[in-house]
Amino acid sequence: MIIMVISGSLVYSVRQRIRLAGEMMARDKACMKARSALNEVIYDILTSHFTPAGLTIHDQDGTLKQMNLYGDPIVISEGVEVRLRDISGMVSPLFHPKYIRMLTEYVSKDSKLTNSFVDTLLDWQDADDLKHLNGAESYEYRSAGYQYTPRNYYIQVPEELMLLKGFDRHIFGKLKDDLSYWGTGAINFLTMSERLLRAVLRDDSLVDRIIQIRKEGVLTEKIFREMTGIPCTEIYTFHPSGWIRIKITGREGKAVDQIQAVFVKRETKQRPFMWTQWRR
Repeated sequence: MIIMVISGSLVYSVRQRIRLAGEMMARDKACMKARSALNEVIYDILTSHFTPAGLTIHDQDGTLKQMNLYGDPIVISEGVEVRLRDISGMVSPLFHPKYIRMLTEYVSKDSKLTNSFVDTLLDWQDADDLKHLNGAESYEYRSAGYQYTPRNYYIQVPEELMLLKGFDRHIFGKLKDDLSYWGTGAINFLTMSERLLRAVLRDDSLVDRIIQIRKEGVLTEKIFREMTGIPCTEIYTFHPSGWIRIKITGREGKAVDQIQAVFVKRETKQRPFMWTQWRR
């Protein structure tokens, strides 16, 4: 009986070690896939030309391939998915309060929640203690038992929105893929996600036509302006900004490794590109 117990314990221990070794190997492979994909994506972006809603990549064999800049998944190899977003096709709490409001109302379907969120964001960033109609200043935070009060300065990262009084983290989960912090402040409708287009244009049949034309690779500024009547201004642009959010997911079995970064294509002799954000 003692020998059987000892043998069983040894077998269990060996199996555990084998399992752990397999998990470590899978994590390493997932990490290698993500890192390798990042290098490939950097090369592709640097050797590409911008199109109205994406990139035209020149492969070494002379062929051309297209990569979208509105976040649709791109599978570049087994277990590797890439999503690219033109930052100007996203919205920033710093530069685009109007579109933040529209997006929040679209994903929440709740105008009261939206008004509270927008006013609370204004109170979080402004330097005074005058509360907006649906907002919250220091007194409201203390009364509600928060251990902090508004910073009275611009938010530094989109995740800081979750500190706002009464803010629904579930709603943030729906907003985050369309939120940016870094960027130029311009808006490019051609590289907006389908969800953001629906929130901004508020015409599903129109958005359906735009999405179909974009998938066919023929969406241009002229076509979009004729369909929507939106003019080209200092704020409204119809060309990628050069600021690209890269999100790479590498998978091996159950192991997942993810890299998210903001890459700026500068195309100068001194600095062909730079990183403004990095997260793993």
